[in-house]
Amino acid sequence: MNGQRTCYLRRFAKILVFLLILIGLLQGASWLVRPRDTVAQARTRSEESLRVFEEPEQSLDVLFFGHSGLYSAISPMELYKEYGFTSYDCSQPLQLPWESARWLKALLKVQSPEVVVFEVDHLFYDGKTTVAKNSAQNMFYDLFPVFRNHANWKSWFGGGQKRARSVTKGYYYSTKVKPYKGNKKPEKTDRVYKSGKKHMRALEEVYSMCEKRGIRLMLLEVPSVVVWDYSRYNAVRAYAEKRGLDFVDLNQRLDELDFDWKTDTRDKGDHLNYSGARKVSGYVGKYLRDRYSLADRREDPAYGFWKEDLAGYEKKLEGEKK
Repeated sequence: MNGQRTCYLRRFAKILVFLLILIGLLQGASWLVRPRDTVAQARTRSEESLRVFEEPEQSLDVLFFGHSGLYSAISPMELYKEYGFTSYDCSQPLQLPWESARWLKALLKVQSPEVVVFEVDHLFYDGKTTVAKNSAQNMFYDLFPVFRNHANWKSWFGGGQKRARSVTKGYYYSTKVKPYKGNKKPEKTDRVYKSGKKHMRALEEVYSMCEKRGIRLMLLEVPSVVVWDYSRYNAVRAYAEKRGLDFVDLNQRLDELDFDWKTDTRDKGDHLNYSGARKVSGYVGKYLRDRYSLADRREDPAYGFWKEDLAGYEKKLEGEKK
């Protein structure tokens, strides 16, 4: 019996030693491929989002943060073409508020925006699959960054990760049309939706970073009928009033947008297509320009590369239409 127990203990010790060695090797490899600049410090899951770091430093007037609803609804190039200010949509699928806060923190090392626009629908992800999956995945990556930063090994041989500037500036282009045919106006209620504490702490962190640097923080909700309702509107409005922030819910302004759920959504009311994005971008662009007195960069030689990117954007859209 004692011999068998000793055998088990030896096996356990061998497994433990193996795991400790493996963890040590992974930690060592993580150190070797650690980010050497601000780019990977944001630890985004989206290659398109990463390209914001290819923008020249201190060149962006507005930064947008949210999830797929936002990157389907706001086209920074349409904003530039019509109003002249520069921006980037730093959104990714299923993005959580604390990811937005971390993303902003990294970006503020290289950009000094006039305005940060925070899309509020991602405040209301609950504790179900999406949050659990993202949190577990990011915890794993935080413990073993080598799995997130493995491509950085090239930097040891003078390579590094070179990315071309994005001509869409984070926007997701789609011309698909799948109409929404249900009740198009949220039913009014006095109920206030309660967002998770972690999400609200992240919003507070974003607010504090902006307040400290004199950046205007704007809260925005784009047209959506799948999950957005009046109880969420009430919750955000209360927070905006508490902090003295601008809050624009475009679901309350569909008539001003000339928005049509028959033509402006690509998946029955959850995300917008290009037709919807042009309407939203036009409205939000005018609001941002007028409300925050944003500069027109279109004739500024220092921003000539935006004209180049606009030409690339329009070429890309033409190619997608074929």
